[in-house]
Amino acid sequence: MLVKFLLLVAIPLTAADIPVRNLIDEHIFGKMTHDGVPHAPLAGDSEFLRRICLDLTGRLPTVAQAKAFLADTSPDKRDRLVDALIPSIPTPGFGRRTERPFLDRWAYFFSDLFRNNEELRDGIVGFHNFFAKAIELNLPYDQFVRELLTASTISSWTNGPSNFLARHKVGEGDGYSSMNHEDTADEVAISATKLFLGVDTQCISCHDGARHLEKVNLWLSKKKRADLWRQAAFFGKLRVEPVFGRIPEFVVNDSADGYSLTTKSMLRLPRYKADITPTFLLTGEKLELQPGETERQAFARTLTSHPQFARAAVNLFWAELMGRGIVDPPFAFDLDRQDPTAKLPSPWTVQPTHPELLEALAAEFRAHHYDLRWLMKLITKSSAYQLSTVAPPTWKDSHEDYFARRVVRRLGAEQLWDAISQTSGIFESFQVRYDDDKFKYTMQARFCHDYEQSHPALYRMMKDFGQTVREDPASERSSMIQSGNLLNNELIAAKAKAAKGSRLDTLLNAKPAKSDQELIDELFLAALSRYPSDAERRKALAHLEANRTEGAEDLLWTLFNRLDFIFNF
Repeated sequence: MLVKFLLLVAIPLTAADIPVRNLIDEHIFGKMTHDGVPHAPLAGDSEFLRRICLDLTGRLPTVAQAKAFLADTSPDKRDRLVDALIPSIPTPGFGRRTERPFLDRWAYFFSDLFRNNEELRDGIVGFHNFFAKAIELNLPYDQFVRELLTASTISSWTNGPSNFLARHKVGEGDGYSSMNHEDTADEVAISATKLFLGVDTQCISCHDGARHLEKVNLWLSKKKRADLWRQAAFFGKLRVEPVFGRIPEFVVNDSADGYSLTTKSMLRLPRYKADITPTFLLTGEKLELQPGETERQAFARTLTSHPQFARAAVNLFWAELMGRGIVDPPFAFDLDRQDPTAKLPSPWTVQPTHPELLEALAAEFRAHHYDLRWLMKLITKSSAYQLSTVAPPTWKDSHEDYFARRVVRRLGAEQLWDAISQTSGIFESFQVRYDDDKFKYTMQARFCHDYEQSHPALYRMMKDFGQTVREDPASERSSMIQSGNLLNNELIAAKAKAAKGSRLDTLLNAKPAKSDQELIDELFLAALSRYPSDAERRKALAHLEANRTEGAEDLLWTLFNRLDFIFNF
């Protein structure tokens, strides 16, 4: 095997000046200039091409895309590529069995985020399809969130957004036949506050913040359990119950009696006597219903109109595209540490790395009507996003907070397998478990159990690469087990064979015949979105001379094991 190919070859970089392209660059490079922090140069074209395709669509660029992009000399080609990857509205060809990589990638993101898993069974498909449709129509993010918080239905299996509420049901006894109403209201309130405001109130659901959270979160250290109950009381009339004993299909409506402190909790310590008037946690605002409005609708309106909603949203998508949040982790906001002019007790400091940028992004997000496509374009068209991963010679660990270089990330389990399949041209056929739809990219799955029984070896390997059942976030950590899979797993080895219909088979048997150099170039373009260096090409040509088919298979297997294949640079 071509073991020497396993060494990562640094991509040549230019020392051209970095253009300031939008408000992101004004803040990012302005702070680095002020503080004398060096930064990486812009990424090369092939590095940018592979990065942007993986980040926006979850897939590698095609060979044709790579050739065209690398040959293009126009100065606006990166902006045009971003616009092409984020499709127009409505998305052309939207629907089943069509190529819609942008929608697939972000529907999968939301399915992970909102734990769309076996707890919902048939509801998995409807929940996923709601995400895809919302993305296709570019539903404003505030409206998207209100749909989740206010959904009502006679069947969660037929109403996608209602599964957000059904997902948080806490049952008594067997877990489904009856509902622990207050625990369910607590879980919805905790999840909504965390996911949509970036504040994790899990700790104060069990105990007051005082004498517990002073070294963790200053703002929460001043909050009490009763503050959470008053937040949960917005869901006091929420009813989530099984439909005619069909588990887990749920009725979701507002027919419950209200939040009570006398119910025995299945999850936490007993509640004590307190005022439980529905009160918005961030402001202390008491419930004031508008004409015809329910408590849930009032909560959704109040939450999505608060400035922290926009801050948390832009920070979440910034973290997804930039590798870390301006506040990081994204669901650990300390609201007492957001103002850069605030006087904080030692040793606390301001939490956001760039508080003025976070505020500016949030304000612009609101001004653009919570448009996620606008936000993604703003981030990915910035020079800050397009920096190389290669650190300057004077790099220090403290420079990470400046976003002075690209954060290197291992491909997620789904991205890696799809990249291997796409490079090899060999795809499996998968079946959606609770639907009649078929798919070939694992990121088109509604949930990983879609292929648990039909492809058990793949299911097990995906777990080795950090895939979860959506109870916990997927792991981005690397391990020796992953290395062992890449080197020895028969599933991956089979993808490197010249099987009938594969990329290798097509290249080796092309008419007119392709030269060895053309074959090598296409494999590099397919796997790494670049042409091989002169040294790489010489080594590959020498290897193919001994046995063309075996040499080509060895080359493809080696490309699968390269760091610049396994990681998103």
